[in-house]
Amino acid sequence: MTGRLFFSPAQPKLPAGPRIGRRAIFGAAAGGATLLLTRGQALAQSVPPGGHLSFNILRHGSLIGQETVTFQQDGNRLTVFVDVSIRVTLAMIPVYRLHHHETETWENGQIVSFAATTIKNGSHFYAQGWRQGSQFMARGTAKPDGYVAPPDALPTSQWNHAMLDGPMINTQDGKLMHPRVTDLGFTEVKLADGSQARARCYRASGDLHFDTFFSDSWEWVGLSFPAPDGSVVIYQKV
Repeated sequence: MTGRLFFSPAQPKLPAGPRIGRRAIFGAAAGGATLLLTRGQALAQSVPPGGHLSFNILRHGSLIGQETVTFQQDGNRLTVFVDVSIRVTLAMIPVYRLHHHETETWENGQIVSFAATTIKNGSHFYAQGWRQGSQFMARGTAKPDGYVAPPDALPTSQWNHAMLDGPMINTQDGKLMHPRVTDLGFTEVKLADGSQARARCYRASGDLHFDTFFSDSWEWVGLSFPAPDGSVVIYQKV
């Protein structure tokens, strides 16, 4: 889940990295050669073997919520369920609450539709996308009349690293976003059990701000982003 929790419009002070080109994000060295993956291939590598991802969400080192991603494969059709629940308290009084649910449908590696609902501090938001002929349509709280999305646009679903290769449709309000994505190379990311995992970091800046992390097999393994109050929200894979 990204672009729908605590993201601040202010640009945080982050170290610069090399800008990645459109298909270059899917490059992987193998035997001295470079393998460029199509979006369909990248999608297949993004689905974890167990069909499930779970993350603890932390702020100031304290657990504030959890995100789960569940995958159901039926032949060439893949259905993905994303659930997020966050509760922030101050002196035991809830000051921030968020519940988000999204369902995505993919077929042969192509997005067919998605539908998402979010309740944030009592306010309701929605976003939808669906394929209509050769076009992908989208609408949401920010764009209730709907629009034709660019052909390479994908919902802001962190599990699928293919979203980094084009415009993103915000799954909270349906707004089309164009963040700049840079490849920061390999680093170590902390998991929920305290261990470290080798992962490649990609940074989004501009109208979205986050660092997202993927393993060598393109499994999503971590996320961090700035909150408006200057704190950092961290996802640790369970």
